[in-house]
Amino acid sequence: MARKKFIVRIDKDGSVRLPRTLLKELGVEAGTYAVIYREGSALVIRFKAKRSSLRLGRQVTTEEMELLIREALDELVAARWES
Repeated sequence: MARKKFIVRIDKDGSVRLPRTLLKELGVEAGTYAVIYREGSALVIRFKAKRSSLRLGRQVTTEEMELLIREALDELVAARWES
C-alpha cells in the first residue's frame, strides 16, 4: 500500500486533529479507542474496536453473537501483538 502524507498541526493543548478522509479510509468512528506509542522519532497509532452495545436481559441473535466473538478474538490478537 502506498504511503499517503497528511500535514496536521499540533494545537496549544498538544492535540492533533486527524483528517476526516484518513479516518474514513481506516473505518475509524467517534468513540473508537486508540493506542499511541513511539518508535524512534515516529508515533504509531493503533485503533481499537468500540465496545459492544450488548445489554443484559436482551435476546441476542446468532449473527450478533458471532460478531461479538470475532471482535473479542480481534482484541485478544491485538493485545498479544502489542505486548
